Amino acid sequence: MTHEEIKENLSAYFDGQLGPVETVEISAHVSACPGCRAALDELSRLSAGVKENFPAAAPAAMKERVLAGAGAKKPLFRTSTALAAALAVIILALMAGLVAKRVMPGMFAQLQGMISAASSTLGASGGNK
Repeated sequence: MTHEEIKENLSAYFDGQLGPVETVEISAHVSACPGCRAALDELSRLSAGVKENFPAAAPAAMKERVLAGAGAKKPLFRTSTALAAALAVIILALMAGLVAKRVMPGMFAQLQGMISAASSTLGASGGNK
C-alpha cells in the first residue's frame, strides 16, 4: 500500500475493519511513520471523547424490535412485482420482434424500388452533369 492508501485506511484500521494482511501492513507502517502514528492517536482521542461525552445505549425495547425485524421475511409483493415487470418487458420485446419481422420485408422491398428508380434515373441522365 502507498502512504496515501494507508492514510485513507487508518479509520478502518482503527475500527478493526481490515483483513489480516492490510492490518499487518498498516501496523508496520504506523510504527515507522510519525505522521500516521499521530493521525491514529488523534482517531483514538476522538473516539474516546465521543464515547465519554455521548454515551449511547439503545433502549431494550428498540433492541427487541430490531432483532424481531431482522428475522422477519420480506413481503412477496416486491419480488412478484419485479418478476411481473421483467416478464412484461420480455413480452414487449418479443412482440416488437414479430412486428418488425412482418413489416421489414415490405419496407425493404419499397426501399429497393426507390434505389432502382433513382439509379435508372441517374443512368438515363448520365449521372451528375
